[in-house]
Amino acid sequence: MFCLGLTVLFHLGQSVVLGQETTGQKFGDLQADRILFLGNSLTLHGPKPEIEWFGNWGMAASAQDKDYVHLLTAAIDARTKGKLLLEPTPVTGNEGVENILNIANIVERGYATYEVSKIKKQLGWKADIVVVQCGENVPPKDFDPKAFDNAFKTLLDDLKTASNPHIFVTGNILWANPELDEIKRRVCAEDPAHRTFVDITDYAKDISDNGPVGHPNDKGMKLIADTLFVVIAKKGGVHRGALSPSAEHADAPQR
Repeated sequence: MFCLGLTVLFHLGQSVVLGQETTGQKFGDLQADRILFLGNSLTLHGPKPEIEWFGNWGMAASAQDKDYVHLLTAAIDARTKGKLLLEPTPVTGNEGVENILNIANIVERGYATYEVSKIKKQLGWKADIVVVQCGENVPPKDFDPKAFDNAFKTLLDDLKTASNPHIFVTGNILWANPELDEIKRRVCAEDPAHRTFVDITDYAKDISDNGPVGHPNDKGMKLIADTLFVVIAKKGGVHRGALSPSAEHADAPQR
């Protein structure tokens, strides 16, 4: 991890979330009333008993509050004193805002046929902060870089049109994929004020980050959350070092 400096600037507003009603929560300079996570199984995976996975959260955290989505959100909440709403896609049905969505079939495997209607509900949520985590499930056979580039650009453009959020795009996490990461970097560079590429290659350097079925254990999830938190904090002008995003460490001294 790296340190971002010693100056700490907090611009803390107050917000109450009632359904979709908000009153202006801020994380530094960033609006932080609503957050959206679009990812693959690292972000959300429903129960799959045949591989002994029984959760409906990021695979393979030991509990919901140990996956990177909930660790990161808790860290932001601890700084803003707010409470970001998280409602993952349910195992059955389609109730709630579904602001944690698995896009493995929508974007990774389905990039050639991606269209805005496939994330209509999530766009309607009008998030302020969006994390896009994908890449590991893009089929290497017959990969079409131009088609993926077009789909990924369209996805980020759709998010911009919906609410012009700050979007944080992770590089490949489980293993390196320089070609995909270069596409992501290039698309992010088209709107640097609102798009940030987040390199998480440190994850793959330590096999102890892996849990069941080759997915992040609690240690790996914490590394992902830590990395994202530092980048988001920097974007918002909140210059604190690479601290644990868990709520219990929210008031740790500056580094």
